[in-house]
Amino acid sequence: MQYLALVSRTTPSPPDAPTPETREAESEFIRHFYLDGVVRQIWLRGDGGACILAESKDAQSLDAVFSALPLVKSGFLQPPTVIALKPYSGFGPRAA
Repeated sequence: MQYLALVSRTTPSPPDAPTPETREAESEFIRHFYLDGVVRQIWLRGDGGACILAESKDAQSLDAVFSALPLVKSGFLQPPTVIALKPYSGFGPRAA
């Protein structure tokens, strides 16, 4: 099943910006999730957050995966909001 994960910065922001090592660890986590087929696409949002198109058997599994992200664990990002996606019915057959 596909999910949209919305990632937001913690407010107020922590006093210290993430270190280069923490940012690289975050990128490495995402790369592994991409190679494993969990992360399908990821975009950075204009407001400083991100959104991730992900695949999983259930939302709880994604909650656990994304809560392990280094920037979430450090408190710089909030745990992502995971939303189940449903097929758009407007492309299907019209009711008679």
